Amino acid sequence: MFKYSDVHKLVYPRRHEGVYKNRGDNPWVSVRIRQSIGRDPSKWYSSQLRVIAEVSRRYGDGRVMLGTRGDVEIFKIDYRLFDEVTAKLKDTGLDPRDSCGNSIRNPIPCPSNHCPLAHVNAEALSVFIGDYFRYKGEYEGSALPHRIKISISACERACAVPVSQDVGIVAKPNGKFNIYLGGGIGEHAFTAKLAFSDVELEDILPLIVGVVEVFKRSGERRGFKWFIKLNGFDKVKEEVLAVAREVKSKLPKPPDVKPTFINTRVIKMHYPTGWVTASELDELAHAADEYGLGYVVLFNNQSIYIPIRDNVKEIRGINGEIKEPGPYYPEGPITVACVGSELCPPGLIDTTSLGRKIHVHISGLKEHIRVGISGCTHDCGMSWVSDIGFEPFGFKTRILVTIGGASRQLGFILGTIDPSEAELTAKVILSMYVKSKAPNIREFAVRTGIDAIRDELRRQVPSFQPPNDSITALFGPD
Repeated sequence: MFKYSDVHKLVYPRRHEGVYKNRGDNPWVSVRIRQSIGRDPSKWYSSQLRVIAEVSRRYGDGRVMLGTRGDVEIFKIDYRLFDEVTAKLKDTGLDPRDSCGNSIRNPIPCPSNHCPLAHVNAEALSVFIGDYFRYKGEYEGSALPHRIKISISACERACAVPVSQDVGIVAKPNGKFNIYLGGGIGEHAFTAKLAFSDVELEDILPLIVGVVEVFKRSGERRGFKWFIKLNGFDKVKEEVLAVAREVKSKLPKPPDVKPTFINTRVIKMHYPTGWVTASELDELAHAADEYGLGYVVLFNNQSIYIPIRDNVKEIRGINGEIKEPGPYYPEGPITVACVGSELCPPGLIDTTSLGRKIHVHISGLKEHIRVGISGCTHDCGMSWVSDIGFEPFGFKTRILVTIGGASRQLGFILGTIDPSEAELTAKVILSMYVKSKAPNIREFAVRTGIDAIRDELRRQVPSFQPPNDSITALFGPD
């Protein structure tokens, strides 16, 4: 008999290695996988997909979860086999290190190589930043008080969602960058603010190191956003700049990040709520070899994109949407969800079942609509930056409903509902949106008015409650 607490004590100190205890009294853990050092974090080769499928069948339950940071996760692996699984993954250029726990997480780039709007090669910049922090004890585990999340957007559309990142990097047409600091979603949602504008390429890594070093000294276990809240934005900026100036000469020089546009059509395969079977991974690997360039692209929306060759006229064996490359946010209709209560210890609701029910209602719409569903207040389903968001709230579990989230803006709070009425709530909002003929959900919310949407939810959703004083505490500083 395995007790949750016993296994948790063994694996918890190794979280930064990519291992996470699954729910329940069992030996199961999950392994969260990202690309290894020196490899494009968004590009997954067919050989790697086949190995992931094999590992999932042999060691897990035959399923893989597509994450919302360009990584994948395999569940129900016996914790005693974690090192064996990791060795198999490393043989094909995959590595779970620094994908969980207190670490510098995968700096997620938009798929700039497959987007004509890109000003820079976001993937190359991501590799440069990520590799600097990998396998360095001073930036992982107990040495870091909390995780740090970074994203790189190759143009002003900001598809990599800088608003919700500890560090959000956005490329500008003039070859320089804007850097946003202090974002974070979850139980307390903070909007990232523009900290540094027109930053030169060679100053990006020094500023990030400045953020990490200043944050390390703070010891603030709730995260960088709370450190900013407690100390003030301007003071934190000054401290970050001081460290950046001190360390700049000691850091490696950045690579060439001129945009590299690979002009191919792509097959978009969306997997509502993120689950992909091992057999589906094998099919995707075959399609990447048969019709494409031998790899697929992962991003933050639980979709897989297969770049295809120009001479391909017919595709068999998979049922995806063929589209022109880029942009990649918000895309849609898309339903994104975390693992939820099935396997995640903090999970409070069944995100998979709920997400699949809601996806039925948006799948026929032509508009770019993203629904984000989280199983707990960590918001791994990215509800705050989705067109319609659902996230548990309060000790007697209710669901917080948000609307109009975007890459640069957090959603508006509508109120809370009983979990059993989440699908009904989505239907009411979607019906109002379609009738409004607004170009997108956020514009619908602005034109219609949040109070008018709340009034309609009061009429049609019995459990709906508008915000009260406890809900206003969810927002961080503007």
